[in-house]
Amino acid sequence: MAALPSARRVLIVDDERDIRTTLHAVFGSVGYECRAAPNGREGARLSETERSPLTITDLKMPVMDGLQLLQHLKARDADAAVIMLTGAADLTTAVESLKQGASDFILKPVNLDQVLLAAERALERRQLILERREHQALLETRVAEATRDLAAALGQLRETYQATLEALGSALATREVGTELHSRRVHAYSIALARAHGLAEEAIDALGRGVLLHDIGKIGISDSILLKPGPLTPEEWAIMRSHPEFGRQILERIPFLRDAIPVVYHHHERWDGTGYPLGLAGPAIPLGARIFALTDAFDAMTFDRPYSKAIPMEAARERIRQAAGSHFDPDVVATFLATPLEVFQQARARSGDRDPA
Repeated sequence: MAALPSARRVLIVDDERDIRTTLHAVFGSVGYECRAAPNGREGARLSETERSPLTITDLKMPVMDGLQLLQHLKARDADAAVIMLTGAADLTTAVESLKQGASDFILKPVNLDQVLLAAERALERRQLILERREHQALLETRVAEATRDLAAALGQLRETYQATLEALGSALATREVGTELHSRRVHAYSIALARAHGLAEEAIDALGRGVLLHDIGKIGISDSILLKPGPLTPEEWAIMRSHPEFGRQILERIPFLRDAIPVVYHHHERWDGTGYPLGLAGPAIPLGARIFALTDAFDAMTFDRPYSKAIPMEAARERIRQAAGSHFDPDVVATFLATPLEVFQQARARSGDRDPA
């Protein structure tokens, strides 16, 4: 005959044979599979093999009493349903058993209907606890899975977002001859210098977006000016110098790119206040724009342009040192000079460009 479900098993522990026999018969008559033990020690031994979800035990027994058995059962299974049988003289101890996790206690002489009702209640409570825990575990698993999926989706979105910005920056750069990799190189330099200067990662991310999009305002500059082979007239320079304002206006309409505006709008400001568009000076210029101004000049010096030939990185560093306090922030220049050239060589290589001059 197949065994009954474990939920309908009961362990009866009492040193009085008559009580054990009576309870065995009563519980057996309503479908329980019963095991019995004459003392707490034997009950503890049976609990290791039988794994009964319900135990009915006398409180006062030789060898191991009911309170000790309760502690043993709870240590093995915190959700075990345990009903204590006790005489009126042990009522205080019975109440203590409730504090230690007993489901109920019943005074002797035992009312059998009361015992059955208490057993059903205890098992129902145990089942609710188990179902609640299982439901909680299922929810935690689903939350963990959803969190992993969301993290993966955000990671993919971040990669796509970064690739899109890089592609846009490169597309903008191709409007000017010889600057196809300019944005990517300056981006790599700027991130390296920003980290060396101690910027927080959030600020570095914003700087990176600003660098990639620093010339987005040149969308509004006609090719006749942007690609003019000779020098620009004063009127043409006035138009060219409007590209930071065009860039600011474009990015203000895109909430997730607004943190790039300080670099886009102020990357032509100079430390001494002679830059544009606002003529800001010193610390009034956003730090990201000050870092970009240096790395942009560094790239321009070390890369061939139609109007200039590349010079070695060491020579470019010397020119930047000489411009500290006029064109560039002296503190940013100090960080730049203290950073080994290998850092910028590696950054340039990561941008996909050839070895530096």
